[in-house]
Amino acid sequence: MKVGLTKFAVGVAVAALLVEAVSGIGWWTWRSIDARLSISPTAAGKELASSWLVALPSSAMWLRRLRVDELLSAPPEQAAPSFARVARAQQRWMPVYAAGWLNQGTAALLDGDVKDAFTAVQAAVRRNPTSPYLHRLVALLYMKDGRYDDALDELAQAEALAPGFRVPKVEILPGDDEWLRLEGLRRSAEVYPRKRASALLAYASELRRLGRGDEVSRVLQPVANAPMVRITRAEWCLDDNDAKEAADLLADVCGNPRMPSRIRARAFSVLARALDALGRSDEAERAAQTAAHLMPSSPWPYVALSRMARRRGDYQTALRYIRSAWGAAPADISVLLEVGDVAEKAGDLEDARLALQRATELAPDRPDLAARLVEFLLRHGRFMDAALHLSTFLDRFPSDPKLLRLAGQLEEQTTTKR
Repeated sequence: MKVGLTKFAVGVAVAALLVEAVSGIGWWTWRSIDARLSISPTAAGKELASSWLVALPSSAMWLRRLRVDELLSAPPEQAAPSFARVARAQQRWMPVYAAGWLNQGTAALLDGDVKDAFTAVQAAVRRNPTSPYLHRLVALLYMKDGRYDDALDELAQAEALAPGFRVPKVEILPGDDEWLRLEGLRRSAEVYPRKRASALLAYASELRRLGRGDEVSRVLQPVANAPMVRITRAEWCLDDNDAKEAADLLADVCGNPRMPSRIRARAFSVLARALDALGRSDEAERAAQTAAHLMPSSPWPYVALSRMARRRGDYQTALRYIRSAWGAAPADISVLLEVGDVAEKAGDLEDARLALQRATELAPDRPDLAARLVEFLLRHGRFMDAALHLSTFLDRFPSDPKLLRLAGQLEEQTTTKR
């Protein structure tokens, strides 16, 4: 019995050593080819196409880290067999992964076979349907085939999965970028059902920004009672000078002690602004203090106090409060926009510029933020900075009407100065 167990243990140990050895060979193969790629992509491509080591299962796994850009710098007639060889190994040993089919598609494209490339990339998408890169690659292939509407559909799916993701680059017609952003926001509620309320709220916010407010109620109807939806609608009411409706919307959220503290803190912060607008300043102060007590690290009580100070025309106090909000939430877009507005009115132009520029960096897919920064720079005669930022933003949003108008305004102002 003991002899049998000993033989079994030895067999297991030998098998483990063999597995480790094969894995080590795969790692060594990848490292060897990877090192050669930076020196001679052509030589590395030949090794990929001919070496028997590439067919090992461990090599197929490690070659997922292949630096594709450098291999593509080799002549197509040499790079294509390399991609095809890697694809076959990955499809054999890792059939559920998208990498093998993506490499097959790359090989087909290098050979000029768009049809086979399309079939392969679609197979990759089926294995990884949440990859924005793959959806954009399918869109690119649709473009090559002249199927523009199908390409837009794939681009919208990529936008829903990862807003602002732009790899690979796909050229679309002027004006379609706005549709693409909206459609991506709409679909994100389907892609991420657990975040349905926040997704629909983002979609509704964009519709409102574009002046399509009549569609907002219909979009938000399925999630009308979600706490953040009620809070955001209350903020919109305040923007529209309807403080009473704002206070009514917040009553249930503020009065529910089972609600998370961060949500109630945000609700009491907005309620403070609504009460202040209704002339009930003592109640507004208590609401702001309640918000600060519920969530001391929240920026929203300070935002509320800043807004209240602004209503009184006390911009220095407003700036002090909004800086506290900035410290509590340095990466929140809405807080940064508040900082930009208050700091400019208080005469602190450098803080205003820093906040607006940071907002554009955090949300590179929003042309409205880009336009806001350029407008600020033009207002204060910073024409060189405005020109540099406009050049970058127009590369990103070549058909945005507001940015194009600002480009004309910049040209007019600089011509006048000369």
